[in-house]
Amino acid sequence: MKERTNKVTIYDIAQALNLSASTVSRALQNNPLINEETREKVQQMSTEMGYVPNWIASSLRKKRSNILGLIVPRTSMYFQSTAISGIQHEAHKYGFSIVIGQSDDTVAMEKELVQTFFSLRVDGLLAVSSMFTTNYDHFAPIIKNNIPLVFYDRVPMDFQGYTITGDDFRGGFLATEHLIQQGCRRIAHFSGVLTCNLYQHRLAGYKAALAQYGIPFDEQLLYIHNLTTDAATAAAQQVFSQDTLPDGLFSANDTSAVAFIQEARRRGIAIPKQIKVVGYANDLSSRIITPSLTTIEQSGYNMGQKAVETLVQLINPGDNVKVTQNYVFPVELILRESTQA
Repeated sequence: MKERTNKVTIYDIAQALNLSASTVSRALQNNPLINEETREKVQQMSTEMGYVPNWIASSLRKKRSNILGLIVPRTSMYFQSTAISGIQHEAHKYGFSIVIGQSDDTVAMEKELVQTFFSLRVDGLLAVSSMFTTNYDHFAPIIKNNIPLVFYDRVPMDFQGYTITGDDFRGGFLATEHLIQQGCRRIAHFSGVLTCNLYQHRLAGYKAALAQYGIPFDEQLLYIHNLTTDAATAAAQQVFSQDTLPDGLFSANDTSAVAFIQEARRRGIAIPKQIKVVGYANDLSSRIITPSLTTIEQSGYNMGQKAVETLVQLINPGDNVKVTQNYVFPVELILRESTQA
């Protein structure tokens, strides 16, 4: 096995260039007190010698890491991937790097990630709670040590801090109202587990639209599952095993709506002629499925940007900057073929 060599330090660069270590340090940070010629020499020598900055040591000295932690359920989710893009771009604008942790929608991994980011001395933490997070006790190390924390999209129940969310009640109402206006009267709903704020609010919007149009809520038309393709396919099979089919479906995400449409196609059930379908999130899949899926747009990229902007304001509070504690993005109904006759 090849013996590991010692890491190059700023003292090695200083010795090679006959400069002081403080001059090398300032040059590597592009300090304007160091002239351009010296900065270029230091940068070139650091590259040649394979110098890698020790950001942990640097953060201990400065009491600032310039790193933001980010906890998401799954990076593969379209909404989260667009939000992460907004987060990355906005963080770079403010001079922060992002370290991403994926909870896999489990509370156990979420707890582990909180401890990891606390140990990394992140300057702030952005988080999307898992579908099964019922409280935020495990975020105590972050909160008690005054590390700014912002939840976006999914928020633990009774969280009293800073949040960035979409108007999920309004989204549930718009989706259901649209189905009613298209002539549907027996509308099924695929909901995520009700420990999660998103699905509570979307379900409340669904119920409110039914009530406004004089349609009784039917518990038998509510299917609660984790909104994955497999779970939605199983739920669709339950729906199609009933003697009386619904004439509409509002699904709390696009993944389960697409799975429903695919199962309907396998059974020769025509969408939208027999059952009209509305999803939620405006995933890429909603545009390429046949028929294309009517859905609710919730602005993932913009939500990610706003989450970083809020977190940075908490990290670097300005004298005249008032940070909105609970920012709510408007939602929009996107009309496509799955509800159009």
